[in-house]
Amino acid sequence: MGKDILFLDCTRLDGSKKLVSRNNANSFMAVEEQVKRISDILKMQGQREIVLVDDVIFTGTVLRTLKALFEQNGISVIGVRGSISMEESYQSFNRELPLGLKCGYLLGSGVIDQICERDFYFGIAQSGISVMGETGIYKSPYFKPFGNPVERASIPKKEEKEFSKGCLRRSIALWEEIEKLSGKSFKVEDLPETIINTKKEEKVVKVLKKGMRNL
Repeated sequence: MGKDILFLDCTRLDGSKKLVSRNNANSFMAVEEQVKRISDILKMQGQREIVLVDDVIFTGTVLRTLKALFEQNGISVIGVRGSISMEESYQSFNRELPLGLKCGYLLGSGVIDQICERDFYFGIAQSGISVMGETGIYKSPYFKPFGNPVERASIPKKEEKEFSKGCLRRSIALWEEIEKLSGKSFKVEDLPETIINTKKEEKVVKVLKKGMRNL
């Protein structure tokens, strides 16, 4: 990356405005520490302004939380850039920020949701949403029995069961192929992130097939 491009790793904790790091999912301080590190670097370079870049800007909640954190560290967010943005966020950021918001594709007000394919596979790095469990922060794919496709992906309630079965079948096929090609059997503890409602010693394919039976 160029010296003027700095990477910040974060995602929203479901049901709150709290941001957590995907790379260190059980540390609430990880995002604050990243913002402070980036702010310190900018100030060392004599800079006091920053433009935030995200892939998809839907409600803008994450970016506004980051804006507040940077301001606490003496850095002004003067603009936002994204690949995709909802029209409402586009209009509000253009009113609020000196450089406004620029994006590659603007979604009209009739769009009810934007989804990413990785969120519908079990155990894929950075898929799903971070949720609070009994012993820490876990990941929740957007299908049952590990997540809620109605709430997270705007799937009609009457379709959630069949939709989830389809996601489970795709995940089973994926992990069976991974195991075939690698010659290895994978457990939940081998995944890049721990999935909610699983046990670390369970085999991935077995967990998925059990989920299918229980739907």
